[in-house]
Amino acid sequence: AFVVYGTVYVRHEMLILACIPPMFVALIVGFIMWIYAFETFGLPMALAALVVPFPLAWKLGRRYSVRDLLIVIYLAWALGMVVALYAFSFPDAT
Repeated sequence: AFVVYGTVYVRHEMLILACIPPMFVALIVGFIMWIYAFETFGLPMALAALVVPFPLAWKLGRRYSVRDLLIVIYLAWALGMVVALYAFSFPDAT
């Protein structure tokens, strides 16, 4: 969710194009992980996964330059892909 929220604060026309790949992947993988979190942990945890990154993105979007925010978005995207790889490698509890 941080990648999606952080992209909103990118104000430069050319750098917004650089946000397309992480935004696209974050929307797809994030949606699948949100459904999994909703089924596994319940509605409160799934909503927390959507709400908690918003203040962080808002604060970083106001404090740092667009270039630095783009670097943070790509770092968050890379970390999210590692977490997704780790999370999807576990078998479901049956």
